[in-house]
Amino acid sequence: MTARSSAQKHWVLFTIEVIGCSPSLISPGVTPSANTARWMETTLLVYVSWLARSYVSSTVSSYVAHVKASLARWLGYVILSTLGLSWDRVNLAVAILRRTRPVPLRTKRPFLYTMLVRIATQLHQRGRHTLKFLDKVIWTAMVLCFNQLLRGNEVAQAATLTFANRDPMTVTDVTYRGVTGVLNGPSTPAEAQARKSYLRSATVIMPPSKADPEGRNLPLYLPAASGGVAEWLAPATQLFLLEGDRFSGKGPISRYTLLFPAGHTSVAPLTTAALLRGAHRMCKSAGIDPANLGTHCFRIGGVGRLQDLGASVPQIMALGRWCSDAYVLYSRRSKDQLMIWSAKLVNT
Repeated sequence: MTARSSAQKHWVLFTIEVIGCSPSLISPGVTPSANTARWMETTLLVYVSWLARSYVSSTVSSYVAHVKASLARWLGYVILSTLGLSWDRVNLAVAILRRTRPVPLRTKRPFLYTMLVRIATQLHQRGRHTLKFLDKVIWTAMVLCFNQLLRGNEVAQAATLTFANRDPMTVTDVTYRGVTGVLNGPSTPAEAQARKSYLRSATVIMPPSKADPEGRNLPLYLPAASGGVAEWLAPATQLFLLEGDRFSGKGPISRYTLLFPAGHTSVAPLTTAALLRGAHRMCKSAGIDPANLGTHCFRIGGVGRLQDLGASVPQIMALGRWCSDAYVLYSRRSKDQLMIWSAKLVNT
């Protein structure tokens, strides 16, 4: 390799320069030699290592997501697999990076229940008719994420190539239920307002995720409420009202209607960046500091709320769809609850 200046040693320029050589060496559909495959694995190792030392993050999985996204833009993640890349050394490097923690942990601030109620109270006072359609989409996504312990990128689309947001949610994934059985979704805002009191619950089929790439996830069970601030906090009701506000016309958009579209007449899904911008904007409007609120903030806040309510570990794991002790990563110390339990220790 030719000599590089110190500026070109930055991981971005370095990896782009190295990876950019591959297409000229390997023809698509041709299995590379062992040496070439080894060279490709080494390139990925360098890429992952540079990412690990250039980003401040809590998991090495995010580095791998960036790698896959870059490879998808370059030659294609699937094509690399057909070329004979084993990924063994890359997976080994990821395991080592997870153990050694090459970067400090990023403090992920939870989106607290008090924040949710504060924003919901403000929106209730303003009235639904004052909100733009995008704000209704963002608020519904926020309520669903908090209530079901979802990550932001599970309801919105991120720029990285991950299984967690491979397919967006659609209206056909939702089933509304009333006292007498299944309810049809509303087609107009007036119909949604008139029928929301009949809604009792809803279920949402989760799209494929990194834990379940085939999409055999258990559905989400959503509560409903009608009237007051409770209506703004009920995910089933917010989805029902959002469906009434959604554009219903002829053409492709009526056949493939996203649950969280990017606009009133858009066939593009809501992006994770737009979701965070909207959440931050609502926080500021309600007098809440939005600093360090990321895509996982609703999941962390939901776990904290369940702990405050006295939920058991199996109940938290069931609602959050965990089959391991990964829920511990989302558990945070609650000052108020610690004070309560500390007081109980000294009271007879």
